[in-house]
Amino acid sequence: MAKRKTKTVRKTKTQRLSLDEQIMGVEPTVDYFDNHNLHSYFSWYTYMYDRKIVNQVIISYAKKFGYKNASKFSKMFLPGTIAAIIRGLENGVKFIDHKDYPGEGSAGWQKHLHNELREYNKKAQLLVSADLNTEMLVKKKRPSVQENINNKGQLLLGDVDHAIDVWDIEPFDMYKYLTEQKVSAAVANSIVNEYDDMITEIKEARDGKDEQLKEGYSHLSKSEKDKFYNFLLKIKSDTERFVDMNKPVRKPRKAKAINATKAVSKLNYLNEDSDFRVKSIDPSKIVGAKQLWLFNSKTNELIKYDSEDRGGLMVKGTSIQMFNTKTSMSKKLGVKTDHFIDRVLQGGTIVLNKCMNEINSKAGDVTGRVNNNMIILKVD
Repeated sequence: MAKRKTKTVRKTKTQRLSLDEQIMGVEPTVDYFDNHNLHSYFSWYTYMYDRKIVNQVIISYAKKFGYKNASKFSKMFLPGTIAAIIRGLENGVKFIDHKDYPGEGSAGWQKHLHNELREYNKKAQLLVSADLNTEMLVKKKRPSVQENINNKGQLLLGDVDHAIDVWDIEPFDMYKYLTEQKVSAAVANSIVNEYDDMITEIKEARDGKDEQLKEGYSHLSKSEKDKFYNFLLKIKSDTERFVDMNKPVRKPRKAKAINATKAVSKLNYLNEDSDFRVKSIDPSKIVGAKQLWLFNSKTNELIKYDSEDRGGLMVKGTSIQMFNTKTSMSKKLGVKTDHFIDRVLQGGTIVLNKCMNEINSKAGDVTGRVNNNMIILKVD
């Protein structure tokens, strides 16, 4: 019996394309710029190439052209636009002129590409030198912690500067970049104000406040100035947000086992005030308390101490220690002295939280010192 032939099912062109290619089209070819612009060209590679592919394309090309530190490029941020230029040159794409090389077409883009690769090679050389001279660096005088932070911050700025140069071509997310580079909050904080002058410049150029700046940015339309201004602001705000979100969390101070009676043995305070009919509580209760309320009968002041952390307040000699300098305060009571003393003595947490705000006098700083004019009203 004759073997039946298997019918070959032909796929349509659309079926053969990936979903991404159906959205973005196929990779740009020789005559791409007959019907497209630079923005759409770079957008194709931004969409289709992830960070791993970008690195592979650039490193492979750099090795091919003899850049000896190419293998170290992966430790740096490599822009997707550079990979896009490489692929275009490899595919024979007829580029439109580069802004720095008018009239040179693809040759101008090749010059731009190798300028960038030479810079990457220099940066990579620093990484190579650091690896080779680790032992020597240990023997030499070590830079300070702040110097190390500033140096690491400066290394990031080259990548950010490039992102600013191509702001209207290649999308850039500062928060994502800092996250990918595993930057510390301290390093990010060192560059948070780096572009303030540029932000001020573009704002003044946009608003027409400086004729010289207005002329310098005349190549941008008003809407483009707005977009560029917002782009720079987002770099700054993303950096600030990254710093806030990645600050190291201090572990709460572990309370030590302390003999409270011994700790307050030298503390000076007023045991009783007959005029205001108040007595001091046991001073040993101050140790480990989250909050302390004092009344100075001589100056007619109400004094509040908040603990710095969950370890509570401490006493050393005649002073309160481990208090929060921002929220601790004193206030003059005036004619309502009895009223506010009663509020403190009888009130719970909610009342105590409102108490100082109810007093109209100006808040004063506290030093921690306790003297024999002060009644220990309450601890919480």
